[in-house]
Amino acid sequence: MSDPEASSFVGRIVFGSADTRIRATWRIVVTLVVIFGGALFGAVLLQGFPLPTWIAPVAGHLFATIAAIGGITLMARYIEHREISDYGFSISIGWWLDLFAGVLFGCLLVGVAFGLNYVRGGIIIVDTIAIGNAPSFSLGFLVSILAWILVGFWEETLFRGHFLTNAAEGLKTRDFSLKASLFGALVSSSVVYGVLHGPFGSNPSGDSLFYALAMTIAMGGLFGIAYILSGELAVPIGLHIGINFAEHNLFLGSPESAIPTILRVEQAGSGTAVQFQSMDAIVMVPVFALGYILVAGWFYSRQGTIESYTDLVHHPPISK
Repeated sequence: MSDPEASSFVGRIVFGSADTRIRATWRIVVTLVVIFGGALFGAVLLQGFPLPTWIAPVAGHLFATIAAIGGITLMARYIEHREISDYGFSISIGWWLDLFAGVLFGCLLVGVAFGLNYVRGGIIIVDTIAIGNAPSFSLGFLVSILAWILVGFWEETLFRGHFLTNAAEGLKTRDFSLKASLFGALVSSSVVYGVLHGPFGSNPSGDSLFYALAMTIAMGGLFGIAYILSGELAVPIGLHIGINFAEHNLFLGSPESAIPTILRVEQAGSGTAVQFQSMDAIVMVPVFALGYILVAGWFYSRQGTIESYTDLVHHPPISK
């Protein structure tokens, strides 16, 4: 292959045919590497600082958040030629209202899951109002909330705001229909989210990785639907914050948790920790169904209709 042919081949692999930007696949990969690289750098750096265990979650996610802000800003300006608001940050009073609603929905879903599983005898309450290793309950609680805010922000910015947006746009350029592009983007972003939280994430001992993966994908799909129906990250971020907060600090605290918890529970029979998305299907299927209904109902009440935000599949203007 001659040099001009090789150059042309590489160009076709790296750059899209519809505009001068690199292909959507590479935009997604680069952003994943940058943000997770920042998170890994932070984790390695923190090894040299013996932080109290109740503070560690905030410190770790802070680096990922900084990487997300920096990575998305650079991608938007120099690679994707977008406005930051195009990733779901058209901030307004309505945006904050959606965020608050998402937090409430997330807490409600975990609360319902706890209630159903407790009634079935699947979990046992082993402690209440536990302080963990924090110097005070209120301080530890506030630090935990900050950690979940950081998690919700950087993960939803990455997986929904950036990943889903670029995947939908990339599929549309390959002549997929609008609905097919959005559905493909929803599935792909949810699967990657599920893999990074299941097989490569945390999972209680004895629980099926495959089942946890399936349920985490369903949860990612819930966040993704909220993004597709609005084009904004307010409800997805709120849901993410609410689920994490309610799981770890309200209803499903681990018996060995270092952070303050209202309830500490364990799985009946095995005595192992309880993870929200690892609960039995007889609990999680109706809980996630409720979640999808709540999200759809919320946007119907806000917008008077349930429609996809079609701008997700449109090319932004290319800067000259």
